[in-house]
Amino acid sequence: MRVVFLCKGSRGDIAPVLSLAVGFKQNNPTDNCTLATHACHRLKFDSILKKNDVDFMAVDDLGKDSGPRSLEKLELQVCSGRGFSKSQQQDRLSEMHGSLRACRGADAIVFNLFACEGWFIAKYFDVPCVAASPFAVTRTPPVTFESKFVDAYPDLYHRLRNSKQGEVSYGDIDHWMWRLYLDDFGEFCDSIGLPVCPYAELTPDDRLHPSTTLLYGISPQVIEKPPYWPENVVLCGYWFLELPDEPINDIKVYHPASGYSTLPDFFSSFKGSGERPVYIGFGSMEELGFFSSVDCVELLGVLNEGLVQCGKKALLQLSPNSNLLKTWEMLCKNFQNCNIHCLMEYVPHSKLFPLCQSVVHHGGSGTVGMALRCGVPQIVCPFMFDQSYWGDKVMWMGVGESVGHPRSLSAESFGSALVKVVSPEVRNMAASYGKMLLGEDGVKFAVHQLIKEIKRR
Repeated sequence: MRVVFLCKGSRGDIAPVLSLAVGFKQNNPTDNCTLATHACHRLKFDSILKKNDVDFMAVDDLGKDSGPRSLEKLELQVCSGRGFSKSQQQDRLSEMHGSLRACRGADAIVFNLFACEGWFIAKYFDVPCVAASPFAVTRTPPVTFESKFVDAYPDLYHRLRNSKQGEVSYGDIDHWMWRLYLDDFGEFCDSIGLPVCPYAELTPDDRLHPSTTLLYGISPQVIEKPPYWPENVVLCGYWFLELPDEPINDIKVYHPASGYSTLPDFFSSFKGSGERPVYIGFGSMEELGFFSSVDCVELLGVLNEGLVQCGKKALLQLSPNSNLLKTWEMLCKNFQNCNIHCLMEYVPHSKLFPLCQSVVHHGGSGTVGMALRCGVPQIVCPFMFDQSYWGDKVMWMGVGESVGHPRSLSAESFGSALVKVVSPEVRNMAASYGKMLLGEDGVKFAVHQLIKEIKRR
């Protein structure tokens, strides 16, 4: 059997789906598993793919101006209800045909919510499919979606509203399947001879199709399934990708005053002080264009001032070509006290977080989950999508603080959050969640669900 794991987005979107592919392959060693995603991700995960005998197929051309950045920017347009330009439509259509090529010969398709064409491709090849998302859907359809749906398909709307258990329902549409009704998917379906509107081809005598299962890579210890979610939505536990244990002895940390030190030496310098560094990282937010030159100057100034006020030092993880890095190099020469050290190489969060006293991040679902698993307090600076939800959730759980969008951040509010998250109450609560999550195996549970769904279809 060949199973294609079709996914798009940033590293944080791809890694959880790859963990499912690896888990599936380990559970079914004679089956073929293929990761289909952006070409730019191949090198990032090459060692894991080879070690676990998972094939790779690109859905786009390496070097083309597409990939994670353009994809997630388009998702912002989707959520606001704005349409796409003609060139954007053509780029998306081309990438969907790349997904079609990658899925040819598949016996089952697992797709994430940035690659919803996987649902149509499964219909085209008449194979089972399962949706898999490392983040919970907190975005509702555009405000006019339901009224337009009722006007266009009144009979279908009535049937979906009154569907039987196990059949697709309007709850599925409202929760996540509304994306399948976007114009660019219609153009894709038309190009391969599929009906452009899901389920609109059904006659009154036809039974509604079974609902498509949606697996969430989030712990039920963290989110309790609300009663209004569709019955086929399953909380599996986090999907953490187990990475090769590569040495970090030669990885360098940079400071403009003291120069380079190795990462182990940097952490060793805190021994005896009773302190640990604060981790700061914003994932793919800069890649998505959220940091202008002005934003970088203001943000780094605020972060450093807050650290100085509290007498704390931070480890800022950046890419070598980062605008934040260039701004940091410029500003730190002018700071009287620069309490920010820079790490310019990729090191897994699972290695860094346990060595830090707190974690400052953008509020991505996976980063929240890893901080919880490591039992480390966190401070969330949300940018977009579900990140504000996770900021609120972190506060509600008592494991950290949310300080709002970085553009509204002040040194005082950041410094206050740094102090609050190291209180005994917050540290103990974070540690208790860490103990709970260490006993979970979200990948194993999800793979079991995948096998069950594939056999059921």
